[in-house]
Amino acid sequence: MLRNQIKRDLEKATRKLGTESLKVEVARTVGPKFGDFATNLPLKISRGSKQSPMEIAKKLADSLKDLPHFEKLEVKEPGFINFFIKDEVWQKQVKEVLKSGSKFGSNSTGQGQKARVEFVSANPTGPLHFGNARGGPIGDSLAFVLEFCGYQVIREYLYNDVGVQVQKLGESILNVIQGKKLEEQEYKGQYVAELATKIRSSKSEDKPDSQTYSKPGLEQVDKQGLSEIGKRAVDLLFKDILKDCKSMGIKFDKVYPESEFAISGSTEKVLKALKAKGVLKKQEGAVWFAPNDQFLADRECVVVKSDGAYTYFANDIAYHDLKFAEGASLVIDVLGANHHGHVPRLKAAVSALGYDPSKIHVILYQWVRFKRGGRPVAMSKRSGTFITAEEVLKEVGKDAVRFFILMHDANTHIDFDLELAKKKSKENPVYYVQYAHARIASILAKAKIDSSQFTVHSSQFDYQLLTTNYELDLIKQISRLPEIIEDISTSFAVHRLTTYAIELADSFHKFYENCQVLGAGSDLESARLSLILATKIALYNTLRLLGVSAPEKM
Repeated sequence: MLRNQIKRDLEKATRKLGTESLKVEVARTVGPKFGDFATNLPLKISRGSKQSPMEIAKKLADSLKDLPHFEKLEVKEPGFINFFIKDEVWQKQVKEVLKSGSKFGSNSTGQGQKARVEFVSANPTGPLHFGNARGGPIGDSLAFVLEFCGYQVIREYLYNDVGVQVQKLGESILNVIQGKKLEEQEYKGQYVAELATKIRSSKSEDKPDSQTYSKPGLEQVDKQGLSEIGKRAVDLLFKDILKDCKSMGIKFDKVYPESEFAISGSTEKVLKALKAKGVLKKQEGAVWFAPNDQFLADRECVVVKSDGAYTYFANDIAYHDLKFAEGASLVIDVLGANHHGHVPRLKAAVSALGYDPSKIHVILYQWVRFKRGGRPVAMSKRSGTFITAEEVLKEVGKDAVRFFILMHDANTHIDFDLELAKKKSKENPVYYVQYAHARIASILAKAKIDSSQFTVHSSQFDYQLLTTNYELDLIKQISRLPEIIEDISTSFAVHRLTTYAIELADSFHKFYENCQVLGAGSDLESARLSLILATKIALYNTLRLLGVSAPEKM
């Protein structure tokens, strides 16, 4: 990777100058007039030096200017160095992509390490709404990236099958069974009526006789009975949620019911450990987690309620204790923005248990708003208050759902245009990208190219014939993929993959519209076919990481 080569060059140059070792950052420039790469290292070095940033920049540039891969270097105010790479170095990148094939873009930074990625984790007290579904493609694609970086990844889901919410769902269903109005219940929507019908008609020897639920008078069913109805409903809803996730191309390696941690004694065990650390206290009949450390900022929270029941937070502490105990070196939780208050508590608990809280990274995503032709979309009748993932998947398909979600930084709101997601035109970004892949496949088919043979004989082609701006720009776009993958493995900004895919597709379309491939002459045709095969490899690998299909025909 050229970027890493430049970093190594700079590290060597700073050692020669006797400068303090600093983290070297090298980035792509905003345009060709500024070169291909740039660094602000002189500015960082100058903070602990008597020399000005420009003086340091000139010294570094002088020591690097004769390296064989640089065409030239420029020093710019207030202390930047711009690197111009020789065309022949870029041209050789095509051969490297062909040799790497399906591994192009991958690295081994996570080799030998375990990563746990928890995502979706929606409470199954209703259908999976699209707000929670947004976390699915984010977590799944991030897991793909981490695997591409050598991590052993576990995709996981924690679902709430106990507590007041489950009880309230049972109460709503019981009320509907007994003939009370749906709109007056805690949980509304047609799905509650559907659950009531299923539960009323079902029978099991090891569960209460559902016919008793139809008798008037809520007092006939105690809290345990309501919880039982709620749990049966949760089981039904959770099956549908996993089905929706599967429709999005998501499969979980491990699924944990929250009750498992209480039943197994894991929660009790972890609370005993916290008590021994002196971070629990009794107050108002409840047990509170109260470490008063840097993460919690004096905000205490209940772990055992006054009735003796564990809170969700208590069970979640046990869940994260399990992750670290099983050897995770990286723990990622993809949660809705409404969980922001949960983050400092969780980090404080992990720290109190003796684990490194810096190994936990929480991605908080914002909500999704739907539009159709610029107009807001009404809420779902089935759910009562939101749009379900199932509805959107049926209308626009998996690829559009994943791509449109992943086009946006998790921290930003999404305006999801349902009509745009269905368009078969370049206005639709996922169609535009997939069309580029299909277009390349069509060209290679017409040329009767055996891709494996091109890979084997990649050293025989004359890449120095690729001299136009369109060809060089396409090569430079292709070669960005390893840099982006490396960055995402630490920033977790997986939306950068969609930006890359769109820009790569755009660069390819411009190349193809301005450079003849078939019939260009034997040597030039071979070089250009190699280039578009390299483009196909980069595009395919990117779409694979996004969990989006790469069609050969459209």
